[in-house]
Amino acid sequence: MDHEVYRYDDRTVIIRQGLHTNFEAPFLYLLLGSERALLLDTGTGHVLLRPLIDSLLDGRQLVVAHTHAHGDHIGGDGEFDEVVGLTPAEVAAYFGLNDWPEGVAQFDLGDRVLDILPIPGHHASHIAVYDGETRLLFTGDSLYPGRLYVQDWNAFRASVSRLAAFVAAGNPVEWMLGAHIELTDRPGEDYPMGATVHPDEHELRLAPAVLAELHAVLGPEPARIVRDHFIVYPV
Repeated sequence: MDHEVYRYDDRTVIIRQGLHTNFEAPFLYLLLGSERALLLDTGTGHVLLRPLIDSLLDGRQLVVAHTHAHGDHIGGDGEFDEVVGLTPAEVAAYFGLNDWPEGVAQFDLGDRVLDILPIPGHHASHIAVYDGETRLLFTGDSLYPGRLYVQDWNAFRASVSRLAAFVAAGNPVEWMLGAHIELTDRPGEDYPMGATVHPDEHELRLAPAVLAELHAVLGPEPARIVRDHFIVYPV
């Protein structure tokens, strides 16, 4: 099976690219509104994605965006027509984020409004997406059960601080869903780099307390930090 498909509910589809197709095994998210749908990320490009997505759209217009522009998240872009650009300027212009990386933009799918938040640090164009309907926060490569590679430490700290403040300001989160699983179900233990078999995986979803924990442990200087549900890796 090239993709595993899970329905969180009738309008939220979690798609995982198979480990056998690429060790990154990224998670993609299809969020369906009454008028259009948003696909977050297109995977590594090693397997066809478009036929699966078309089978789930039920005639809706599709917009393809990305949590960020690393290759394992944009590899399938060529299969799609309406794809949001990859640079911070292009992402900001599309969603109407006029003060990048500050601010929050709304993106209406039709009876379902998403909040788009810039969170650079892992990558310059990284965003998080919040769905108030499901109380899901999609965090890409900035927070997931695995190795959080930080390219720009100061930007990452600021982004995590803004994200934590957004939640605290009255945007409740039931679960956070990231883009990979790289940890086992044993605290702080990751798989070898490039592993294509993941026995005893950590579950994908993270409780909002994990965001508060990440916010608390990020000091002013880059440092490798091992916690139960993530490992911070300055690069």
